[in-house]
Amino acid sequence: MECSVWNWENNATTPVFPYWPAIIGFLGYNPLPKPQTPAEQLVQTRKIRGLSQKEMAKRLGVDPSTLARRERGERKPAGMFLSRVQRFLVDEEEAGRSDSRRAG
Repeated sequence: MECSVWNWENNATTPVFPYWPAIIGFLGYNPLPKPQTPAEQLVQTRKIRGLSQKEMAKRLGVDPSTLARRERGERKPAGMFLSRVQRFLVDEEEAGRSDSRRAG
């Protein structure tokens, strides 16, 4: 683990999705840059929750390839997918607030 942290701190590698919740919890804040696009917001939400594309796609009720295209910015969220994403983001924000209240 020590080697991994050194690599992260020196920008040799970046943490993979399962580590992000623990990193954010340890730091007490989200060190990732603010997302500028819907695609970046999807990726960041997935990372900070420690979800793989497959896991997040399942929670959204979509095929993983659909989520992957959205995360690459090839298609913007619209229609049913957009409403599922918005609902997921709200649910995740509420879950985060509940977690911080319990910890505080």
